[in-house]
Amino acid sequence: MKITYHFLLRWMAGAVLLLTACRKTDFPEVSSPAYLRVFNCLTYNITIANKDAPQPFLTMLVDPQLDASGAPIGAAITFDFMDVRGELARPYPDAGNTALFQKDFPGTAKIPVGPIVNGYDLSGYGMISSGTHRFMFVTRPRSTQAFYSLSADIRKHILVDTTVRLDQGEVYTMNVLEQSIYTRKTGVYLRQEQFTKLPLSDSLVYVNFYNLSSEGFSDTYNYGALNSWFNRAIRDTMNVYYSLFATNRRSINGYRNVFTSKLIRSQDPVVHPYSSFPLFPDTTASHIYAGTTGQVLTFLLPGVPPETPFGNNQESYGLFTSLAIGPEAPIGVFNTMADINSGLVISIRSGKYNPRSFATVNTVEYVNGNLYITTLQRRYDPPIYN
Repeated sequence: MKITYHFLLRWMAGAVLLLTACRKTDFPEVSSPAYLRVFNCLTYNITIANKDAPQPFLTMLVDPQLDASGAPIGAAITFDFMDVRGELARPYPDAGNTALFQKDFPGTAKIPVGPIVNGYDLSGYGMISSGTHRFMFVTRPRSTQAFYSLSADIRKHILVDTTVRLDQGEVYTMNVLEQSIYTRKTGVYLRQEQFTKLPLSDSLVYVNFYNLSSEGFSDTYNYGALNSWFNRAIRDTMNVYYSLFATNRRSINGYRNVFTSKLIRSQDPVVHPYSSFPLFPDTTASHIYAGTTGQVLTFLLPGVPPETPFGNNQESYGLFTSLAIGPEAPIGVFNTMADINSGLVISIRSGKYNPRSFATVNTVEYVNGNLYITTLQRRYDPPIYN
């Protein structure tokens, strides 16, 4: 049989689609599901005062079963090896990833994930039956030993034990957080997302912001030369500005230090409003592909002008930090590539175009000296291979 180049390309594309589809179709259906993504945000600024605190490496149990001594022996869902979250939560699960340690739930767990809902890809969210569930988070040793093979004493190191209600068809973000620097109490933050219900334009990129830090974090942070990183801590109230950049880190006219939001520390699970910028802000780019781009988010204490020349390597004592995203963004305090071509814009082969750019819906969360992005992807047409 003669195999042509085009036949081989079609076969490879089909194989990729089949492997991707396995992530959704190999598991039993969940009746009346809700959609859930869970992050472990228990990163600690280690000091003498908290050096003996349980390390932030967890097992998540949903509807656990306990033995007579109170040690978990099973659960409807056991999500083990839950490490602290990564700087970027991509809009889809990494189905080919075989890593044991998990950056979020559902991660690579063999469970059903969400479908396309109102044009948004929910494959980064695990499906879980709606209703009331008991969630338990247990701290465990950082090892490759499975949770139920650990001793009963270790399995009793329960950090959080709570009951939550998940409504059918709703989308939720759950964070495990330290609630207060002063008490060291750990709790669950559950936010019911609204993006599938909002009339969001597909020609705009949306971002909303949360400061979910512990009570007292900014007041007790140890600034100065003892810290290996500058400007990682910010105050409890900040202004947020964005700047957009094109090829060669060229600032795009009209999109330099644009005020976007006020950021106030709170762990109330209320959805914050979205700010937006155009998918195609650069008039020199086509309206199919945005070109190589970058975005910078700057966080400043109210009253500090956005043009203030803060340096990344000079401590501002909570007045300033920045997040640089994409290949064309100038270096920030925090840096992440996100999409390798266009940062918060997803550029991917779609239809006859290679690549084509799509707007996204993003959430930026600041937690105790760390900045995290969660990106949501819109539905797009699969590639056409000639």
